Amino acid sequence: MGRYLSILVLGVAAALSASVLPQALAFVMELGSSAVPLLADTRGQLGLVMLLVLCWSLHASMTEGYVWAFVGGIALDLLSVLPLGTTSAALLIMVYAINRLAQQLLRARIILLLVMAAVATLFMAAYTYAALILLGYTYDLWAVGRFVLLPTLVYNLAAVLPLFAIVRFFQRRLEGGLQVAPQSFSQMSDAWRQM
Repeated sequence: MGRYLSILVLGVAAALSASVLPQALAFVMELGSSAVPLLADTRGQLGLVMLLVLCWSLHASMTEGYVWAFVGGIALDLLSVLPLGTTSAALLIMVYAINRLAQQLLRARIILLLVMAAVATLFMAAYTYAALILLGYTYDLWAVGRFVLLPTLVYNLAAVLPLFAIVRFFQRRLEGGLQVAPQSFSQMSDAWRQM
């Protein structure tokens, strides 16, 4: 079920990332520029699709994580100047890495999630700018780091834990992990037998 859900969720997330989220972030940063002057007049973006793929793949099978990475990458590439499949390749690499690390570090998944969100943000930025440079675009790397990469890293780290909580809630619902309290004694005894 999670594989089919990826088409809807990541399609909407990619559309929001291309339309509403940049303006909303600019508005919020304009309001809070006095509180966080480092982020004033920056052009960072929330990597919503990347974060959803990482959060989902932390508690999913590798195959399901690959489906989410592929769908999310295609959705992002359809709305950007990158060749189709470029972002999918980067997301597939990240899903492989997070799946391998999650198997090794079962207890530290929240810390792993924060570290992977930071590493994934840096990796996606490097991968994207390398692809754009190969396509003939030129960038001032210092300005990109200061005005795009640093705010993007801050936004992604701030959003990853709430997104993880939402994603985990839906994963448990799909797995049947949220149990309804038994209404009668016979239902309670059936629940005990199933344990």
